[in-house]
Amino acid sequence: MILIAVISVVIATVSPFWGLIFILAFSVKYQNNKKLFFSVYFGFAAILLIFGVLDVITAMDVLIGVGLSSFLYLWSLHRTLNYINAMISVVFLNIIYAVIRMIIFGKQFAETIAQVMDKYKEFVAQSFQNDSEQLSLALKFTESFQEIFTKYYMGIWVFTIVFSIYISSLIISKKGDLKLEHKKIRMPFYIIYFLIISLAGFLMPNFQIIGINALIMITPLFLIQGISVIDFYWGDFFRRSKILFFLLIFSLVFNYYILILVALVGLADIWLNFRKIDTEEINENYLN
Repeated sequence: MILIAVISVVIATVSPFWGLIFILAFSVKYQNNKKLFFSVYFGFAAILLIFGVLDVITAMDVLIGVGLSSFLYLWSLHRTLNYINAMISVVFLNIIYAVIRMIIFGKQFAETIAQVMDKYKEFVAQSFQNDSEQLSLALKFTESFQEIFTKYYMGIWVFTIVFSIYISSLIISKKGDLKLEHKKIRMPFYIIYFLIISLAGFLMPNFQIIGINALIMITPLFLIQGISVIDFYWGDFFRRSKILFFLLIFSLVFNYYILILVALVGLADIWLNFRKIDTEEINENYLN
């Protein structure tokens, strides 16, 4: 268990996305004593920070973004026996963390991104020094990436964590006794109010960046429900054809127009509930 906790810190340091999945989906069966597991996890991460192996931002990601998120998820899932409740609790935790992180370390984060992008630009310049057109396109792409990641890091962070939790939930449901009926996933209606606030911020010039970040944060929740709607109506059809199932996943990953459409379907289902799924029915299914 101690070794697994140490490995979890290492993976979380490299990638919070995979670190969260590893703790929840693959190492949870080794956590017979979760107090010991998380004590070792937090202790080892703190030691790496103290001795300068991890910088402050990375350490906070490991401690809060992965460690505290996984602890809260498992605690909420055990307490409520409801995957969506556990997921939503982690979403709100990471929204708060992302905001605080940007307020405290925003300048440092922007400087780090700028340094990385400068080194990448040097590499690009060397790679395309004989092709001015390709060099120009590559530099424009790099600058756009830098601007997007610097301005919308809060939203991107939460978006990543949401899908990490979503994938973990599917794996836990498949392996464990507590089942998640994927085709009947239903997000709470109050998310609509957060959407309204986010859109209001987006439409106000002084708060546009904050509004876009907020939209990025809540969009994956609509997207997950949209995927659930697709599963509800056409899941059996896609499961009969692996080629069509692969094409569906490929389209969702690489075509943002389809992502937006699926998210809109999820939004419409939260608002109109055209699957006629009742919340009490969902809670009963989680207990089975």
